[in-house]
Amino acid sequence: MSDDARDRILAAAGRCIVARGDTQIRMAAVADEAGVVRSTVYRYFPTRDDLLLALVLVRIDAALARLVRSLKRPDDPRRCIPRMVLVPVGSVAGDALNEALFASESTALSAALELGSEQIVDVVSAHYDALFAMWQDSGDMYPDLDRREVARWIHTAALFLLSPPWRYRGQAAKRRFVDQFVVRALVPQIGH
Repeated sequence: MSDDARDRILAAAGRCIVARGDTQIRMAAVADEAGVVRSTVYRYFPTRDDLLLALVLVRIDAALARLVRSLKRPDDPRRCIPRMVLVPVGSVAGDALNEALFASESTALSAALELGSEQIVDVVSAHYDALFAMWQDSGDMYPDLDRREVARWIHTAALFLLSPPWRYRGQAAKRRFVDQFVVRALVPQIGH
């Protein structure tokens, strides 16, 4: 078996999650959907949490790569930081797999996110660290901030806005939250 089998298993897991509408999938169902025996699934992913984490990491990596490429003014953290928080939040609605991952019945996602919190921060840091370094070098982000912690904070702010009472609030309320409590904490205010 190769990375092809791993990729097939991840794709099958995604289809199973969409079909169920939540993350309460069975490994046997994933194996059947991928066309492999159950032991193959377990060889790559010892637990359902490991499988969910791998799926989330692949999705985050691809989404953040697209997001960074889409930044029109990468030199301006006041424009970029809100997008870095709000675009991932906005990507849930309208995407069947993301909606199923974040469905209220998807209690397994919390365990997977906890299991892989450092791996998720690794992915976020890999995409954002060059921006953070540029902003710190130009004086547009506080120079004493640990860039890995900034990546963690941005990821945590996005997860916070996906949680119940915030998930269904309007875009303007979410933007105010990001401007007041994320941007202000990272970017020195002009004229102050």
